[in-house]
Amino acid sequence: MGMKIAFLSTRPSKPSYRFRIEQMVPYFTARRHRCDTFFLPPNAWRRLLLYRKLALYDAVVLQKRLLSRVELFVLRNRVQRLIYDVDDAVMYTSGGDDHSRRRGRFSAMMRAADLVVCGNKFLAEEAGRHTDRILVVPTCINTDAYRPGLRVERPQTLTVGWTGSRSTNAYLNDVFPALAQLHGAVQVKIISDTTEGFDFSRLGRVPHVFVPWSPKTEIAETASFDVGLMPLPDNRWTQGKCGFKALQYLSLGIPAVCSPVGVNRDIIHDGVDGFFAERLPDWFPAVARLLKDSFLRETIGRAGRRRVEKAFSLATHGPRLVQAIEQAGGPLRKTA
Repeated sequence: MGMKIAFLSTRPSKPSYRFRIEQMVPYFTARRHRCDTFFLPPNAWRRLLLYRKLALYDAVVLQKRLLSRVELFVLRNRVQRLIYDVDDAVMYTSGGDDHSRRRGRFSAMMRAADLVVCGNKFLAEEAGRHTDRILVVPTCINTDAYRPGLRVERPQTLTVGWTGSRSTNAYLNDVFPALAQLHGAVQVKIISDTTEGFDFSRLGRVPHVFVPWSPKTEIAETASFDVGLMPLPDNRWTQGKCGFKALQYLSLGIPAVCSPVGVNRDIIHDGVDGFFAERLPDWFPAVARLLKDSFLRETIGRAGRRRVEKAFSLATHGPRLVQAIEQAGGPLRKTA
């Protein structure tokens, strides 16, 4: 007999929901589990009312949200099995600094959960300070949807691309001066939900195209890249990132140039299935080399695709997650 599972997330457009819950649901339903998704209301009282309804479920998966001790106590005492999914360094600030309230809530969440699903090894190490009930599941790629050969046409202009959101826009500014050194038939394409945070003046005379992000067009627009970028500063917040930009590029057969930060070191083998740019002066030669050599782009792109298929595919990790949640019972833990 299947389980009844409730997923708690923040909003449907959030990448962490789309790629760590929504695309996993078919693997649960294939095992005859019933899945319902609830998006947490902004009002604390309404959230408490929601928690009261969850006693009907065999398992509840809470995604990333750090609850107050009162909310966590109520939730833990209403549900049979509590699974916590985390794909960001939520115990730190977005600048990677310590934050006592976040760390306290994270610690309580770790102790209360029957299973903690972490997006990478860094997050697993953070969780491991408080619990041994940990499973690492990367934010993975549906390799049927993301696949090479989706590019409609091959224009004469080469495209250096980046995809992200408001929270990561500023990371791109540091590499704009390196891209400004590019010459010839080349453009920079940026996909994001807003232009806020970009300083396009740093691109100099290199033309750029901004494409508003949409779930309907993100794959096709990303497939138009000849080279994909993922610059990151190195701090405890970025070390908790799950490298999804890089995985998107690699799955589409696009060679990626990335900062060797956090999980990127696990995803990419430098010079084999992608390239690292450790310092700011490293970005221009890495990108320029790929733009100049179409054979190298194809070779690295094929290797990147194989890397995703082997270690970061939905088909590999979907069944792992289902099995872990099926087995996450054990003695009920009712205290936070």
